[in-house]
Amino acid sequence: MHCRLFANWVGKEDLNKLSQISSVTDRLLSLVLQLSEAEKKNLLSELKLKLSDKRRRQARKPFLTVVDFATQGRAYREFIRDLSTGGVYIQTSGAFAVGQEIAMTFSFPGGRKQVRIRGHVVRVDDTGIGVEFSMKSDSDDQLRLKSFLEMI
Repeated sequence: MHCRLFANWVGKEDLNKLSQISSVTDRLLSLVLQLSEAEKKNLLSELKLKLSDKRRRQARKPFLTVVDFATQGRAYREFIRDLSTGGVYIQTSGAFAVGQEIAMTFSFPGGRKQVRIRGHVVRVDDTGIGVEFSMKSDSDDQLRLKSFLEMI
């Protein structure tokens, strides 16, 4: 009786959608439970990356370069893995927190002038940090980033 009342309340179409979602979820859980712990960790990392790509406002492009950055009185030298006009992903094993402010310096290939830019950590994972730039959309560094990204 409760099922019929629920079906009348949400509608048969909605109930069918819920049934399909449940079926997909059950299949996913079944498959995930068959994976080793290492495979589960890899899958989780891939899913996080895929979801973060959908939330990102600007597309990132692969870009490997050295970055010097400082935060909370400490200096670091690591590698940028990818770049967009809105931010970078820095490979690091350091301990950072979401919201942490960072001052960065890096160069483009063949560039004489260094990009000096500030940002804040928006994502932390096992291999590094996602940093969103804090700057005006018409700044010199923003314009240089845009023109560089158009070339690659």
